Amino acid sequence: MSQLQKRDYFYLISSLPEMVLDQSRAPYTMVNFVAQLEEALEPDDFKLVRILLRPHDNRNLLLLLGEQSGDWDTLGQFSEAEMQEALRADNGLPEYMHRFYRAYQSEQPIHPEQSWTNQLAGLYYEAALRQTEGFLHDWLVFERGLRNILAAWNIRHYALQGEGQLIGQGENIEALKKSRARDFGLGTDYPYLPKLLNQLEREDLMIREKDIDRVQWNYIDEQLTFHYFSIEVVLGYLLQLRMLQRWLSLDPQAGQERVRSFISEMEQKIERS
Repeated sequence: MSQLQKRDYFYLISSLPEMVLDQSRAPYTMVNFVAQLEEALEPDDFKLVRILLRPHDNRNLLLLLGEQSGDWDTLGQFSEAEMQEALRADNGLPEYMHRFYRAYQSEQPIHPEQSWTNQLAGLYYEAALRQTEGFLHDWLVFERGLRNILAAWNIRHYALQGEGQLIGQGENIEALKKSRARDFGLGTDYPYLPKLLNQLEREDLMIREKDIDRVQWNYIDEQLTFHYFSIEVVLGYLLQLRMLQRWLSLDPQAGQERVRSFISEMEQKIERS
Protein backbone atom coordinates (compact mmCIF):
# COMPACT_ATOMS: atom_id res chain seq x y z
CA MET A 1 0.00 0.00 0.00
CA SER A 2 2.80 2.42 0.82
CA GLN A 3 4.25 1.94 -2.67
CA LEU A 4 0.90 2.94 -4.17
CA GLN A 5 0.94 6.19 -2.27
CA LYS A 6 4.22 7.22 -3.99
CA ARG A 7 2.58 7.45 -7.41
CA ASP A 8 2.12 10.99 -8.61
CA TYR A 9 -0.71 12.22 -10.82
CA PHE A 10 0.71 15.55 -11.95
CA TYR A 11 -1.55 16.17 -14.94
CA LEU A 12 -4.75 14.98 -13.27
CA ILE A 13 -4.33 16.97 -10.07
CA SER A 14 -2.96 20.14 -11.68
CA SER A 15 -6.08 20.24 -13.89
CA LEU A 16 -8.57 20.00 -10.99
CA PRO A 17 -10.44 23.29 -10.42
CA GLU A 18 -10.34 24.63 -6.88
CA MET A 19 -13.49 24.19 -4.82
CA VAL A 20 -15.12 25.75 -1.77
CA LEU A 21 -18.18 24.37 -0.01
CA ASP A 22 -20.27 27.48 -0.70
CA GLN A 23 -19.72 27.79 -4.43
CA SER A 24 -22.76 27.84 -6.69
CA ARG A 25 -21.64 25.29 -9.28
CA ALA A 26 -19.72 22.02 -9.20
CA PRO A 27 -16.82 21.52 -11.64
CA TYR A 28 -17.92 17.92 -12.33
CA THR A 29 -20.77 15.59 -11.60
CA MET A 30 -19.72 12.75 -9.31
CA VAL A 31 -20.58 10.11 -11.93
CA ASN A 32 -18.45 11.80 -14.60
CA PHE A 33 -15.56 12.43 -12.23
CA VAL A 34 -15.48 8.81 -11.07
CA ALA A 35 -15.47 7.71 -14.73
CA GLN A 36 -12.48 10.00 -15.36
CA LEU A 37 -10.68 8.57 -12.37
CA GLU A 38 -11.19 5.02 -13.58
CA GLU A 39 -9.32 5.96 -16.76
CA ALA A 40 -6.62 8.11 -15.13
CA LEU A 41 -5.67 6.10 -12.04
CA GLU A 42 -3.65 2.94 -11.74
CA PRO A 43 -5.96 -0.03 -10.99
CA ASP A 44 -4.67 -0.44 -7.43
CA ASP A 45 -5.30 3.23 -6.73
CA PHE A 46 -8.78 3.09 -8.23
CA LYS A 47 -9.56 0.31 -5.77
CA LEU A 48 -9.28 2.96 -3.06
CA VAL A 49 -11.91 5.02 -4.88
CA ARG A 50 -14.15 1.93 -4.87
CA ILE A 51 -13.68 1.52 -1.12
CA LEU A 52 -14.62 5.16 -0.59
CA LEU A 53 -17.77 4.74 -2.70
CA ARG A 54 -18.99 1.48 -1.16
CA PRO A 55 -21.53 3.22 1.13
CA HIS A 56 -23.50 3.94 -2.06
CA ASP A 57 -23.70 0.19 -2.69
CA ASN A 58 -24.64 -0.29 0.96
CA ARG A 59 -27.56 2.04 0.42
CA ASN A 60 -28.60 0.13 -2.71
CA LEU A 61 -28.46 -3.18 -0.85
CA LEU A 62 -30.70 -1.77 1.88
CA LEU A 63 -32.99 -0.45 -0.86
CA LEU A 64 -33.29 -3.95 -2.36
CA LEU A 65 -34.16 -5.36 1.05
CA GLY A 66 -36.79 -2.71 1.73
CA GLU A 67 -34.80 -1.19 4.59
CA GLN A 68 -34.53 2.15 2.78
CA SER A 69 -36.63 4.02 0.27
CA GLY A 70 -35.76 6.14 -2.72
CA ASP A 71 -34.10 5.74 -6.10
CA TRP A 72 -31.16 3.55 -7.04
CA ASP A 73 -27.89 5.29 -6.18
CA THR A 74 -25.97 5.71 -9.44
CA LEU A 75 -22.68 6.09 -7.57
CA GLY A 76 -22.90 2.44 -6.57
CA GLN A 77 -20.57 0.06 -8.38
CA PHE A 78 -23.28 -2.48 -9.20
CA SER A 79 -26.51 -2.15 -11.14
CA GLU A 80 -29.68 -3.48 -9.57
CA ALA A 81 -29.57 -6.57 -11.80
CA GLU A 82 -25.89 -7.19 -11.01
CA MET A 83 -26.48 -6.93 -7.28
CA GLN A 84 -29.49 -9.24 -7.37
CA GLU A 85 -27.52 -11.84 -9.34
CA ALA A 86 -24.52 -11.57 -7.00
CA LEU A 87 -26.77 -12.06 -3.97
CA ARG A 88 -28.36 -15.14 -5.53
CA ALA A 89 -24.92 -16.58 -6.33
CA ASP A 90 -23.49 -15.54 -2.94
CA ASN A 91 -20.50 -14.21 -4.86
CA GLY A 92 -19.38 -11.05 -6.61
CA LEU A 93 -19.94 -8.39 -3.95
CA PRO A 94 -17.51 -7.36 -1.19
CA GLU A 95 -17.50 -10.17 1.39
CA TYR A 96 -18.91 -8.02 4.19
CA MET A 97 -22.02 -7.46 2.06
CA HIS A 98 -22.52 -11.19 1.56
CA ARG A 99 -22.04 -11.74 5.29
CA PHE A 100 -24.66 -9.11 6.00
CA TYR A 101 -27.10 -10.56 3.49
CA ARG A 102 -26.77 -14.08 4.90
CA ALA A 103 -27.49 -12.73 8.38
CA TYR A 104 -30.46 -10.75 7.07
CA GLN A 105 -31.95 -13.71 5.19
CA SER A 106 -31.58 -16.02 8.18
CA GLU A 107 -32.99 -13.36 10.52
CA GLN A 108 -29.92 -13.73 12.73
CA PRO A 109 -28.51 -10.23 13.24
CA ILE A 110 -24.77 -9.91 13.70
CA HIS A 111 -25.42 -7.28 16.38
CA PRO A 112 -29.03 -7.83 17.55
CA GLU A 113 -29.18 -4.48 19.35
CA GLN A 114 -28.45 -2.56 16.15
CA SER A 115 -30.63 -1.66 13.19
CA TRP A 116 -29.81 -3.44 9.94
CA THR A 117 -28.54 -0.11 8.58
CA ASN A 118 -26.06 0.29 11.43
CA GLN A 119 -24.97 -3.35 11.20
CA LEU A 120 -24.12 -2.92 7.51
CA ALA A 121 -22.29 0.35 8.18
CA GLY A 122 -20.29 -1.29 10.96
CA LEU A 123 -19.27 -4.19 8.71
CA TYR A 124 -18.23 -1.73 6.02
CA TYR A 125 -15.97 0.23 8.35
CA GLU A 126 -14.40 -2.95 9.73
CA ALA A 127 -13.60 -4.22 6.23
CA ALA A 128 -12.45 -0.85 4.84
CA LEU A 129 -10.16 -0.14 7.79
CA ARG A 130 -8.44 -3.50 7.27
CA GLN A 131 -7.81 -2.66 3.61
CA THR A 132 -6.50 0.89 3.93
CA GLU A 133 -3.77 2.99 5.50
CA GLY A 134 -2.67 6.60 5.36
CA PHE A 135 -5.17 9.30 4.44
CA LEU A 136 -8.10 7.04 3.51
CA HIS A 137 -7.72 4.99 6.70
CA ASP A 138 -7.57 8.16 8.79
CA TRP A 139 -10.62 9.57 6.98
CA LEU A 140 -12.65 6.44 7.72
CA VAL A 141 -11.70 6.60 11.41
CA PHE A 142 -12.64 10.29 11.44
CA GLU A 143 -15.91 9.74 9.59
CA ARG A 144 -16.99 6.91 11.87
CA GLY A 145 -16.05 8.95 14.93
CA LEU A 146 -18.03 11.96 13.71
CA ARG A 147 -20.99 9.75 12.92
CA ASN A 148 -20.92 8.34 16.46
CA ILE A 149 -20.59 11.79 18.03
CA LEU A 150 -23.62 13.04 16.10
CA ALA A 151 -25.61 9.97 17.12
CA ALA A 152 -24.62 10.42 20.78
CA TRP A 153 -25.54 14.11 20.66
CA ASN A 154 -28.96 13.34 19.18
CA ILE A 155 -29.55 10.64 21.80
CA ARG A 156 -28.78 13.11 24.57
CA HIS A 157 -30.48 16.15 23.04
CA TYR A 158 -33.70 14.39 22.04
CA ALA A 159 -33.79 11.91 24.96
CA LEU A 160 -33.67 8.91 22.61
CA GLN A 161 -33.04 5.25 23.27
CA GLY A 162 -29.28 4.88 22.79
CA GLU A 163 -28.85 1.11 22.61
CA GLY A 164 -27.37 0.04 19.28
CA GLN A 165 -27.01 3.53 17.83
CA LEU A 166 -23.18 3.70 17.95
CA ILE A 167 -20.87 1.82 15.61
CA GLY A 168 -17.67 0.16 16.82
CA GLN A 169 -16.13 -0.55 20.19
CA GLY A 170 -13.57 0.95 22.54
CA GLU A 171 -13.12 3.56 25.23
CA ASN A 172 -14.47 6.42 23.11
CA ILE A 173 -17.67 4.50 22.40
CA GLU A 174 -18.13 3.88 26.11
CA ALA A 175 -17.56 7.58 26.81
CA LEU A 176 -20.19 8.54 24.23
CA LYS A 177 -22.62 6.14 25.89
CA LYS A 178 -21.99 7.07 29.52
CA SER A 179 -20.31 10.45 29.94
CA ARG A 180 -22.40 13.40 31.12
CA ALA A 181 -19.72 15.95 30.22
CA ARG A 182 -20.72 18.40 27.50
CA ASP A 183 -17.95 17.09 25.25
CA PHE A 184 -18.37 13.49 26.48
CA GLY A 185 -14.89 13.84 27.93
CA LEU A 186 -13.44 13.52 24.41
CA GLY A 187 -12.38 17.08 23.64
CA THR A 188 -8.71 16.06 23.59
CA ASP A 189 -9.28 13.11 21.26
CA TYR A 190 -11.47 15.14 18.90
CA PRO A 191 -10.09 18.72 18.69
CA TYR A 192 -13.01 19.82 16.50
CA LEU A 193 -15.57 18.71 19.11
CA PRO A 194 -16.03 21.96 21.14
CA LYS A 195 -16.72 23.98 17.98
CA LEU A 196 -18.95 21.26 16.59
CA LEU A 197 -21.05 21.19 19.76
CA ASN A 198 -21.62 24.94 19.46
CA GLN A 199 -22.73 24.45 15.87
CA LEU A 200 -25.12 21.65 16.82
CA GLU A 201 -26.95 24.00 19.14
CA ARG A 202 -28.08 26.18 16.24
CA GLU A 203 -31.84 26.05 15.71
CA ASP A 204 -31.71 26.05 11.90
CA LEU A 205 -31.19 22.41 10.93
CA MET A 206 -29.93 23.20 7.43
CA ILE A 207 -27.27 25.56 8.76
CA ARG A 208 -26.37 22.94 11.35
CA GLU A 209 -26.00 20.27 8.68
CA LYS A 210 -23.79 22.48 6.54
CA ASP A 211 -21.63 23.24 9.57
CA ILE A 212 -21.12 19.49 9.98
CA ASP A 213 -19.99 19.22 6.36
CA ARG A 214 -17.69 22.18 6.94
CA VAL A 215 -16.01 20.26 9.76
CA GLN A 216 -15.40 17.40 7.34
CA TRP A 217 -14.23 19.72 4.55
CA ASN A 218 -11.71 21.41 6.84
CA TYR A 219 -10.45 18.06 8.12
CA ILE A 220 -9.68 16.98 4.55
CA ASP A 221 -7.83 20.24 3.83
CA GLU A 222 -5.76 19.86 6.99
CA GLN A 223 -4.85 16.25 6.28
CA LEU A 224 -3.72 17.05 2.74
CA THR A 225 -1.58 20.08 3.62
CA PHE A 226 1.69 18.33 2.70
CA HIS A 227 0.35 16.21 -0.15
CA TYR A 228 0.56 17.60 -3.65
CA PHE A 229 0.14 15.14 -6.53
CA SER A 230 -0.62 11.85 -4.77
CA ILE A 231 -3.67 9.59 -4.65
CA GLU A 232 -4.54 11.15 -1.28
CA VAL A 233 -5.26 14.46 -3.01
CA VAL A 234 -7.53 12.71 -5.51
CA LEU A 235 -9.46 10.97 -2.74
CA GLY A 236 -9.82 14.19 -0.77
CA TYR A 237 -11.08 16.01 -3.85
CA LEU A 238 -13.61 13.26 -4.48
CA LEU A 239 -14.91 13.52 -0.92
CA GLN A 240 -15.26 17.28 -1.15
CA LEU A 241 -16.91 17.09 -4.57
CA ARG A 242 -19.48 14.69 -3.14
CA MET A 243 -20.29 17.14 -0.35
CA LEU A 244 -20.54 20.07 -2.77
CA GLN A 245 -22.75 18.21 -5.23
CA ARG A 246 -25.06 17.10 -2.43
CA TRP A 247 -25.65 20.70 -1.38
CA LEU A 248 -26.13 21.94 -4.92
CA SER A 249 -28.77 19.26 -5.49
CA LEU A 250 -30.86 20.58 -2.59
CA ASP A 251 -33.32 23.29 -3.64
CA PRO A 252 -35.07 25.28 -0.86
CA GLN A 253 -38.16 23.05 -1.00
CA ALA A 254 -36.05 19.91 -0.70
CA GLY A 255 -34.23 21.50 2.20
CA GLN A 256 -37.47 22.12 4.02
CA GLU A 257 -38.52 18.54 3.37
CA ARG A 258 -35.27 17.34 4.94
CA VAL A 259 -35.98 19.46 8.01
CA ARG A 260 -39.54 18.14 8.34
CA SER A 261 -38.35 14.56 7.80
CA PHE A 262 -35.65 14.94 10.45
CA ILE A 263 -38.07 16.38 13.00
CA SER A 264 -40.64 13.66 12.28
CA GLU A 265 -37.99 10.95 12.67
CA MET A 266 -36.85 12.40 15.98
CA GLU A 267 -40.44 12.55 17.25
CA GLN A 268 -41.02 8.92 16.30
CA LYS A 269 -37.86 7.83 18.07
CA ILE A 270 -38.87 9.72 21.19
CA GLU A 271 -42.27 7.99 21.17
CA ARG A 272 -40.61 4.57 20.85
CA SER A 273 -38.00 5.20 23.58
